[in-house]
Amino acid sequence: MHKLPLPTLNSEEPIVKLSKGISHEQRQGQVGEVIAQAFRKLVIKRMKADQNMAAAKLCIEMFDSVPKYVQDVDKRRLNRVIKKLDKDGKKHKIQTIDVGKPSDEPLFNVSDDSPWSIKDEIKLKGDDRPDPAFSIVSLGRTGTWLLDRSASSVDQDDAKAVLKRLDRNGNLVAEKVLHHDVYRESCSISSSNIALMSSDGVLYIYDDTLNPVLETNLREDNRVKEHFKTIETDYWGEFKSQVRAIDISPDGERYLFTLADEAWCCTLQGSAEWGLVMPLKEGWARVVRRSESFGVSQEIEEALRLFGLSLPVNPVEIKKQYHKLALVNHPDRNPNNPQASDKMKAVNHAFEVLTGVDPNTLDFEESDKTYFARTRPDEVIEVAGMRIEMTMTGGSPQDWVYGATYTAVDGGAYVATYSGKVILVSKDGHAERVYDIGTCPYEIVDTGRYAYFLTPTRLYVIEDGNKLAAFLDVYRQGQLVVSQTGFGLLTSKTLKWFTTGGKQVGEVSSRDPIRVLHATEGGIVVQTRQHQAKIEGFMI
Repeated sequence: MHKLPLPTLNSEEPIVKLSKGISHEQRQGQVGEVIAQAFRKLVIKRMKADQNMAAAKLCIEMFDSVPKYVQDVDKRRLNRVIKKLDKDGKKHKIQTIDVGKPSDEPLFNVSDDSPWSIKDEIKLKGDDRPDPAFSIVSLGRTGTWLLDRSASSVDQDDAKAVLKRLDRNGNLVAEKVLHHDVYRESCSISSSNIALMSSDGVLYIYDDTLNPVLETNLREDNRVKEHFKTIETDYWGEFKSQVRAIDISPDGERYLFTLADEAWCCTLQGSAEWGLVMPLKEGWARVVRRSESFGVSQEIEEALRLFGLSLPVNPVEIKKQYHKLALVNHPDRNPNNPQASDKMKAVNHAFEVLTGVDPNTLDFEESDKTYFARTRPDEVIEVAGMRIEMTMTGGSPQDWVYGATYTAVDGGAYVATYSGKVILVSKDGHAERVYDIGTCPYEIVDTGRYAYFLTPTRLYVIEDGNKLAAFLDVYRQGQLVVSQTGFGLLTSKTLKWFTTGGKQVGEVSSRDPIRVLHATEGGIVVQTRQHQAKIEGFMI
């Protein structure tokens, strides 16, 4: 699994101003979340600047604008502002809001629609409490990786970070003090190894008992040196900024790293098995232009209903139904029907929502074109220690590789670019399929049958390589957690869980931040800093 930093939002003021000019219906879903978060940030800024009257007015405006997204913490924040205004002798007519104290909230809760129940809720003592310095890096089929990036959990002057490994039942397997920092990390759910890169560009690989498997300085890698000898562009930022992704293969025999517009798969001995260069120029068979229009979940459901389809669905089925509906509704075939044009527009829009393809770019008679294009990428190979670039053309690279991870089986990999292309690469380095989703995913997880592409706003669930099994609106709804039984979105205090194909099962929430999750007989254990509970029936 490879994670990328989330892109920052635009400044809060324009978002708040924009919210005043749109309807209540438009302030729903991810739009409502964005507006609420913008208000929240502005309120905190005003409070820090001791502009409490402005903060109070913003709170009231937020409650009126997006009431559905107001949390208890927002109400308590308003009450604190009012208390400060009263203390300072400021005149106002703002009333406090009744809201329970945090201690009155239940420690753990499961949603009404879930099939789970809460059992064995206890208070943790002493050494049983999870250390808040650690955060969850990965939940895999064999256990959990935890990382303390600041080394605050140990009292050692030369410690830079601490890595911890738990088995599936939460038992400590090993803990290791690291004498290097951690700038990037990656661990597939199918692998028992973990790959880390320090800020000075050294790649470290550890096995499941935290024994070192590999340490190599990517700055000194011959491929990296050759890259900077031949490249025409002066890149911004430090070297670490140009290595956007690292990973270790499930069998532990190969690693990959990216460098600006390149991706390399290497043996542990350092020899290259394959290399790719972006953009894919010669040999790139873009058969259709991707539309800039993307539908939200409701639009997806309406489009599927119009086409008489249901998830999972693949491009061939979508194209087949499109041609059927086009033959019936095309204005040229219905010259005496004034509504034919509107019906055809609806069919075109539904097709565009389902595939991301503008139907106006398709020749009506060419039904063999699909959303997923098969092609062969530009290649980089090594022969007798020499670097040879195949099918490269001149010019500066325009599409950096921002994500890469190995597949669960078959030895392949996914490579994702800044422009939103996700390329499935075979074990020998040939592109087998290209998904053009418009935005680079910051998490890519593959389980074999299913692949998950998580962008800042949407989660794409791909079944068997060519079926869209689910399309979820997930505006920053958390870290992606995947197992063989399903997947979840983990935030500080909630875990939403879905079936492997994308149907929501239920939600677990806690009063305090979740520190550790692990499997147990008949369910999972959820731990906060001071409490834990067993969620019976929740199989992870």
